[in-house]
Amino acid sequence: MQLLGQFKKIHFSKGLISLYSGKLLLEFGGKIFGIFFPIFLYQQYKDINLVVLYFIIGSLGYALTMQMGAKLMTKIGIRASLILSVFFRIPYFAAFYFFPSNPALYTAIALVSTIIIRNLFWVPFHTESAKLSDKKTRGKQLSVIFSAAALLSMAAPLLAGFILERWDFAVIAILAGVLCIISIVPLWFLPPSKEEFSWSFLETWKYFLHPFNRRMVFAYMSDGLVNIINSVFWPLFIFTILDEQYQVMGLLTSGVILVGIVLRLFIGNLLDRWQKYKLVRVGVALNATAWFLKTLVVSGLHVFLVSTYHAFALIILRTSLDTLVYEKAADRGHYIDEYTVIKEISINMGRVIGLAGLIILLLFLPMQASFVVAGAAVLFVNLLR
Repeated sequence: MQLLGQFKKIHFSKGLISLYSGKLLLEFGGKIFGIFFPIFLYQQYKDINLVVLYFIIGSLGYALTMQMGAKLMTKIGIRASLILSVFFRIPYFAAFYFFPSNPALYTAIALVSTIIIRNLFWVPFHTESAKLSDKKTRGKQLSVIFSAAALLSMAAPLLAGFILERWDFAVIAILAGVLCIISIVPLWFLPPSKEEFSWSFLETWKYFLHPFNRRMVFAYMSDGLVNIINSVFWPLFIFTILDEQYQVMGLLTSGVILVGIVLRLFIGNLLDRWQKYKLVRVGVALNATAWFLKTLVVSGLHVFLVSTYHAFALIILRTSLDTLVYEKAADRGHYIDEYTVIKEISINMGRVIGLAGLIILLLFLPMQASFVVAGAAVLFVNLLR
C-alpha cells in the first residue's frame, strides 16, 4: 500500500503521455516482429556471419549518418521527425514481407530503411523524453512507463509464436507495420518542440573522440554491445535449446516478462530515494553473473530460470541506467540533443566493433562465447559518471 501511495503522487504531462503512448505502440509492433527476427534472418541466410553482418551494417550506417538526422530534427521539429520515422517503417516491413523472393534486394531496402528510421526517431525521442520527464520523480515515471510496456509486450511473444506456428513471418510483418502506423495518432498530439543541433559532422566526431568524454563513450559502447548480444545471439541460442518451437519460446518469454513487472515498479520507487550510481553498480554485477550463468544452459527449464534471473538484473540496471541517462541529458540544457547524439554514436559503434570481433571469435568457439563477452562488457558500464 505504501508503494501504491508513492506512485499516486506521480504527475505525467500530456506531452509525456503522448510521446510514450506512441512509443508503446511502436514497441509492441517491434516486439511482435523482433523477438523472432534474428531467427528469421538465420533461416534465410543460412549463415550466422551474414546475420551478424546485417546488424553491423545497420549500426555503422546509423552512427555515421546520425548528425544528419539531428540536423533534420532542427529544421522540421521533434514531432514531425518522430512521425516521419513511422512512415519509413512501411518500406521496412514491406521488405520482410517480400524478403524470400529476393533476399539481396530486400536486405538492402531493409537496411536503408532502418538507418533512416533510427535517424528520424531516436535522437528526437530521447531529447523529448529528457525534457518532458520530471527530475524529482523520473525514476517512478520511467518504471511505470516501462512496466506498462512490459505488460503490453507480454502478448507480443505469444502472438508471434502463435502466428509462426500457423503462417509465416510475412503475416508478422503486416501486423507489426499496422501497429506502427497507428502510433502516429498519439504522436500527433505532442506539443510542437524544437531543439537546435549545433555541431557539424567533424565537430560531432571530435567530441566523440575527446578525452573528456572517454569514460562515457566506453560505458555506452559496452551497453550497446551487451544489448545486441541479448537481441541476436540469446534468441538464436534458446530457439535451438527449445527444439525450434515458436510457441514454447513465446510462452516462456511472456512468463519471464510477467515476473518482472511488479519488481520494476519497486525498483523505480527506490530510484528516486537512492543514488542511481549505486543501483547501476548493483545492476551491472547482477547482469555479469546472469551472462556467465547463460553459458551453462542446456534445457528449457534452465532457460526459464536464468532468463528470470536476468530479467531481475536487467530491471535494476535498465531502470536505474535509463533514469541516470535522462538526468545527465537534461542537465546539459541547450546541449541535450548533442549529448544524446554522442550517446547514440557510442552505443552503435560498440555494436559494430563488438560484433566484428565476435565474427572472428565464433569461428573457433561456440555461440556461448558471446555470453562471456557480454558478461565482461557489461562491467564497463560502471565507467559512466
